[in-house]
Amino acid sequence: MIRELLILIASIGILVASYRLWVEKDRKNIVYARIHILGVIDCACFLIFLALGETLLAFTYLILTPFLAHAIANASYKDELKEET
Repeated sequence: MIRELLILIASIGILVASYRLWVEKDRKNIVYARIHILGVIDCACFLIFLALGETLLAFTYLILTPFLAHAIANASYKDELKEET
């Protein structure tokens, strides 16, 4: 029962965050806003993996996704600097 409830809550979080991912279009730094929204989805996926008993996969996911988000943000920042000069 607790497992299904945890999966349901995380799934609702993923749906709400995904909706916000596609709605936000008119912000100045949209890349950073989208990375934040994807962070919410990452946390929900981590909880789902734990609920399903995939502990190793959950912690691998938890460790690797911040590095990916940082790489995307860094690439966007450096691209913005190139456009200014």
